[in-house]
Amino acid sequence: MVVADAALKRAPALLLHSRAISGGKHVVMLEGGVAEVEEAMIAGKLAAGTTLLDHVELAAADDQVWPMLDAPIAPADWTTDPGAEAVAIIETRTVCAAIAAADAACKVADVIVRDVRFAVDLAGKAYFTLTGTLDAIEAAAIAATAATQLGAADRLVGLEVIAQPSPDLRGRLFR
Repeated sequence: MVVADAALKRAPALLLHSRAISGGKHVVMLEGGVAEVEEAMIAGKLAAGTTLLDHVELAAADDQVWPMLDAPIAPADWTTDPGAEAVAIIETRTVCAAIAAADAACKVADVIVRDVRFAVDLAGKAYFTLTGTLDAIEAAAIAATAATQLGAADRLVGLEVIAQPSPDLRGRLFR
């Protein structure tokens, strides 16, 4: 809460969320102009000091990232979607890593974000699923993996690609 206060006092960003999540963590999400969010993030990071676990700044987030910020998202039924010939399941160590990975994946390939879970009941971790053609999923998986690398830190827990998911599994991965 101190981090959110410091950020908002520094620049006129909009507070999307400031809430406790599992694993004894707290997530703060801000929205606004690039300069305003950058300034707010500087103040927030200073206020957090050594307690800061992760952060992400997206100057032009993909349109599919915005709905993720109100996670959890129950996926739309994709049982009969012919374009969903493959699925990727991406689990990250932090919410920030999942947001960065999803943004990168959606920007490089024609994929659809289907299911999102951020931190609650996941010990602070996050996961999301993507569907698309196999080549799009493979390209998205590469981009998502790269986005989870922050300096020397590997924020990826796991990434699995399933080509031609079983008809009994399609649309029901996490129900």
